[in-house]
Amino acid sequence: MRALVVAGEAPTNRQHVASVLEAMAEAGDEAVLVIGRTIPGPYAYEAKSKMSRMINGFLWARFGWARNRYRGGDWRWEDVTGNGVEPRGTTWPTAFPPARGRLPWTPDVVIVVTPNQGWTKHQVVPWARHAGIPVLSIDHGSPTLTWPWLTYRGSMMGCNANAVWSEVCRDINVGVGAPAEGQIITGSPSLDGLDTAGDADVHAALGIEPDRRIVLMLGSHRPPVKGPADALFRAALDAFGNRDDLAFVHKPHPVEISQGSVLTMPEGVVTTTDQDLYLPLVRHAAVILSPATSVVIPALAYRTPFVNSISPDDGAAPAAEVMALFDVLEGAVFGPDDLAAVLDKGLRPDAAACERAFARLGHRADGRNGARVASLARWLANGGIPNEWTGEE
Repeated sequence: MRALVVAGEAPTNRQHVASVLEAMAEAGDEAVLVIGRTIPGPYAYEAKSKMSRMINGFLWARFGWARNRYRGGDWRWEDVTGNGVEPRGTTWPTAFPPARGRLPWTPDVVIVVTPNQGWTKHQVVPWARHAGIPVLSIDHGSPTLTWPWLTYRGSMMGCNANAVWSEVCRDINVGVGAPAEGQIITGSPSLDGLDTAGDADVHAALGIEPDRRIVLMLGSHRPPVKGPADALFRAALDAFGNRDDLAFVHKPHPVEISQGSVLTMPEGVVTTTDQDLYLPLVRHAAVILSPATSVVIPALAYRTPFVNSISPDDGAAPAAEVMALFDVLEGAVFGPDDLAAVLDKGLRPDAAACERAFARLGHRADGRNGARVASLARWLANGGIPNEWTGEE
């Protein structure tokens, strides 16, 4: 199989494709990876002004046309083993207009991570569809609720199939209009590092004294979810921020960074954007403060105490759905009022509850999610119908 893998504009998206590429290399497949070098700023691949974006939106919706904003210096190109390659000025035979360059071959399949964004949406996916190349999307996050901004998932953004985290993610995508036959449960490749994350010394990496327990604050960028999360962070810092036995670590969401909306933290809080520390931090934290979105899933695998900021009263998602999510997570996560008991009374999540919730939300923790995505891609490359894929590797 020959695959073009477009991981999206942010280097943090590497987590969604790393184990897929490893599985391809192991199987002898060929691949070219395209991934952003740095986290882009606001509207990096769209028009800057609101009026221009409205005009461009009309042109895209009516005529399927969008200006190609690709800039070669913003992207890194690699082969299947991670070696850098350069698509411009080569003798490669296949023209690739989205990058104003060439490819070493015509791909059998195109794998994308963020087909709803910028260059991938407006250039890569339309090029593949016009060329008759199947497109497989890897869901970059797993919704736990039907948020109002999920409507874009209904169209599948032109992709032939979507590799989803779990049955919950599949059902939510279908609920906003995505065809059920295109939502294929593989588990997320971003969870394939669960077994090795415990090896990292996060205290040393962040310059934290080894005897201090980490309170990990994982940020969110959507305002209806970000507001309550930021409020939880502030309340926790007010109540416990001066304790010498605790170290507060803030990891903002990459989109918060690109939008410039990261919550200002008081002195003494350690802020990190290192995506390689994400799973190790989740593994070694004494407690995590965050909305129970996709970030809750690795916490369930590790049985790490998780304080959820989502409430039925937020109004961001239907209250009935929030209560249904709470039923799934019962015994596995805590509410804000439980933070003191977690820190000082040894309150821990129930192991069986975590296992049940992970099975619903995260599918499998066997380290083979990337291999399953690669298998699904191979199936599509060979002309297979998405929902007839059996999961055989």
